[in-house]
Amino acid sequence: MRYQFKNIHKVKAAIFFCLDPRFWEKTLEFIKGELKIDDFDPYVNPGGPKVLVDSDSRDFFLKKLEDVSLKLHHAEEIILIAHRDCGAYGGSKAFGATPEFPNPSAERELQEEDLRRAKAILKEKFPDVRVELWYLEIIGSEIEFQNVL
Repeated sequence: MRYQFKNIHKVKAAIFFCLDPRFWEKTLEFIKGELKIDDFDPYVNPGGPKVLVDSDSRDFFLKKLEDVSLKLHHAEEIILIAHRDCGAYGGSKAFGATPEFPNPSAERELQEEDLRRAKAILKEKFPDVRVELWYLEIIGSEIEFQNVL
């Protein structure tokens, strides 16, 4: 089977997002459709951007980001996408979620705090690179990508 080959070595962004299969398709749709980014380096791992604040993984991912995405692929920006009910954080249940109260505020607060910490780490190491933060919220049977300031 043959596919069209895009012979490029430049990307617009490096994007960190979670490997949770519930959100893969819509995350890619959001990146391509809403953010208008077709060419990007995907950093897909449990917890997505959480790897940038965890001391066990931070240095490894910062090195790969610098060597591959920024120096080799010339990414102009870094996008971090976290999501509700992330298993890397123990899921919503770890924050006291119930069927009546499925979205505890403490869960989002912690993930937004981690997003902001990751941004600070990135801006310290790569001051000229733009960093954008997003949170994928579950609203009933729908999901919504919300910008985190």
